[in-house]
Amino acid sequence: DAFNQAIDRSIKDKVDFVIFAGDIFENPKPNGNAILQMANALKRLKENGIDSFFILGEHDVSNIKHQNPVPYIYHNLEFSKYVGRGEPVYYKDVMIVGFDKIRKNEMTGLEGKFSHVESLANKHAGHKILVLHQGITEVNKFAGEVNSTDLPKNFTYYAMGHLHDKFLKQYEHLKGPLVYSGSTDMISNQGDVEKGFFEVDISGTDAKSEWKKLDTRLQILEKMEFEKIDSQIQELNEKISKLAKFEEKNRFRFFFF
Repeated sequence: DAFNQAIDRSIKDKVDFVIFAGDIFENPKPNGNAILQMANALKRLKENGIDSFFILGEHDVSNIKHQNPVPYIYHNLEFSKYVGRGEPVYYKDVMIVGFDKIRKNEMTGLEGKFSHVESLANKHAGHKILVLHQGITEVNKFAGEVNSTDLPKNFTYYAMGHLHDKFLKQYEHLKGPLVYSGSTDMISNQGDVEKGFFEVDISGTDAKSEWKKLDTRLQILEKMEFEKIDSQIQELNEKISKLAKFEEKNRFRFFFF
């Protein structure tokens, strides 16, 4: 539901294109409902004159060799364009370069790849967007895989996937902002976290990001004492029964520990 809200808002706001920065699915063998849901969303974007581009995250790629990732279907059907091989794709006057998820044991040669796309970006007069599915050390030291100083310097916008929370920062050593939109709905027990996506205005020289909040599931985290568990569960049930979202849409998630 949250994902479709993002698609609806993109169509309503008449964006020119959409970027999916990896982990399109939760696992490399998504069920039929998930595959169809994504197909319908991309089809609606195309019907409204909106192109889209995607790379792959680690959840999209099977560990079994010679298995094509499911999202390739959308590229082959021309619903969306795959841009994860590090080669530039030009959309009007915008250069888009993407890299699929690069695991730590695959980092060899990454400096050379970044240097190559940096040289291409230096030659392009219009906007340049780099799409990555990586953890940046300065953003999250536990999930960090590369430093922001390792990235090509001359891109107007760094569209990042992998981390689940939103993040936006302009580093002095990068031309444009480094941005994580996060997941469109709750992932595990994140607590009371606002979810949404970024709309980016690149009509001028700089890339200006505007946060678009989504109406997501309420998440309640409760820590209970064993001696009082009966009364605390009763209190929790009363709290749940008063929630309009639970009554109207049954979109409720509960974590008990």
